[in-house]
Amino acid sequence: MMARTKRSRRSYGAGEWGRNRVRIFPDPKTGLFQIEWRENGRRLTRSLQHRDWRRAKRQADQFAAGFIDAPNVKADAKPEPLTLEKLLKSTERR
Repeated sequence: MMARTKRSRRSYGAGEWGRNRVRIFPDPKTGLFQIEWRENGRRLTRSLQHRDWRRAKRQADQFAAGFIDAPNVKADAKPEPLTLEKLLKSTERR
């Protein structure tokens, strides 16, 4: 019989189930903390790029509360409002 090695199962969850639930856990290979959440039914995971437990917990709480955006996710660019001037310039070129 082989002895089992003890693995760290440390993880932390924040937020409400089905609403803004997030979880942090260390990546088994690198030890860097990962943050996991669901968006439109898909499970998304991103690296927090550090190994600081307190900082990771604080980031999970802030993310669940909506104070910060997901790490390493490019913000959706909001289009500039269409003005009459822009519309006329675009039709003049044609």
